[in-house]
Amino acid sequence: MSSTAITAQGIAIARFGTTTFETIPNVVSFQGPGGQASVIDVTNLASTSKEKRVGLRDEGQLSLSLHYNPEDAVHQGLRTDRANRAHRQFRITFTDVAAATWTFYGYVTQFSVQGGVDAVVEASVTIEIDGDITES
Repeated sequence: MSSTAITAQGIAIARFGTTTFETIPNVVSFQGPGGQASVIDVTNLASTSKEKRVGLRDEGQLSLSLHYNPEDAVHQGLRTDRANRAHRQFRITFTDVAAATWTFYGYVTQFSVQGGVDAVVEASVTIEIDGDITES
């Protein structure tokens, strides 16, 4: 077998509660973190072509899609974090052999619920990442 791909099934995304990380239950999919950096134009009159520098990294956002349960304490915590503009630590644990983790701080900036005929209630959650991502 030559592929080193890892499976998304089993990835755990957690929110730091009062004393420990709590896995966010019922996550169906995620996207991010996905950051970028600003491009700063430093061209001057002596330049012979455009000159640029890269600005500070912005680690972007983590978006989650989950099956929502209003009775779940962690789901309630995410909603409360958004309402209170709480600065919270989050962690993604991957499924590779070493169980790589990305840990970062962020704010829940969006929590919306949706549903429909012949469907479960779902929620879309957006976490705006603040600062660096620590990889271990």
